[in-house]
Amino acid sequence: MAAHAHAEPGEAFVEETINLSLKWQQTWEENEADYSAFSSVYKGAVGRIYRHDAGPSQGQWLWSMVADGYDISRAGPCSGHERSPRRAAKRVEDAWFDAIKGSSLDRAEKRNAYAMAKAGE
Repeated sequence: MAAHAHAEPGEAFVEETINLSLKWQQTWEENEADYSAFSSVYKGAVGRIYRHDAGPSQGQWLWSMVADGYDISRAGPCSGHERSPRRAAKRVEDAWFDAIKGSSLDRAEKRNAYAMAKAGE
């Protein structure tokens, strides 16, 4: 994901310090401002971000944690708007990890992260 084109002074540095953990890929080939997040422990996308191109939210990025299921709590915020794609992606990831905290999905995520770190990825 590229930095937001209209970043305020000093904002680009902050954007670079936001670390993301999930696998992000473009949702639609024809839309460069639309991305989906995937976890190795969940079938399908766990979240999505896209830039509004019109209306009162024009230029803002909508984020949404879309995963649901037995081990997924949707008690916290699951959608909103951010000024940059990286901040929106971070909100999706935070919502995902909060939603699976303490569940079998959480334990599987931690095992996968450990295995990747051990392998040097």
